[in-house]
Amino acid sequence: MTFAHKAARFCCAAIFAPLLLLVAEAEAAPETAPIPATRTAPVENTPIQQLSMEFRHPVADGTLMRMICLIDVPAKNALSAEELAARGIDGEHFITCLGEFVGKEFSDGRFQDIAEHYVPWTEAREADFRAMLDAHNLAAENDYGARAEAVQNPAYNIVIAYQSGRSLHITSAGAALNERENAVEDAVLTWVDDAFAGKK
Repeated sequence: MTFAHKAARFCCAAIFAPLLLLVAEAEAAPETAPIPATRTAPVENTPIQQLSMEFRHPVADGTLMRMICLIDVPAKNALSAEELAARGIDGEHFITCLGEFVGKEFSDGRFQDIAEHYVPWTEAREADFRAMLDAHNLAAENDYGARAEAVQNPAYNIVIAYQSGRSLHITSAGAALNERENAVEDAVLTWVDDAFAGKK
């Protein structure tokens, strides 16, 4: 699958995830100002059903893109032969993983695949991800999808949908980040880097 196709898949995920919002939550969404970072958001206890995160960093002749999501892939893509044997898993069996796709979008519209990684999505990994969200009060950054619709090519766009039907939409106000947005991006990408490095 080319990076362009992967990008399209992520775009579709980001578009359709808002449909998972409860009607009542959508009606309660603010129309203008985002929720202040000092506000404490309600805790969501149901499992994460969908996770899609896109980060865009400008470079000399284009944009470096990192796309992270929950995706079902053959177990052999995420586990070594030794791990498969130890767990008694068929390498062709599909498992849910945290997947990362890194690529470059050139100024002329071309795409270049750079790397892709997968790690199994486990209860422990989900719990650690939730702990990171809580530690940085990132649920208070929820803009209810308003920014994703209004901002073209934001520096980051994060969608987390829960089985309850609720979801979080955390999107930067533009391509350039302010101090608070830098902190949000750093917290999430640090967790992502640690997860793929095997620390989480």
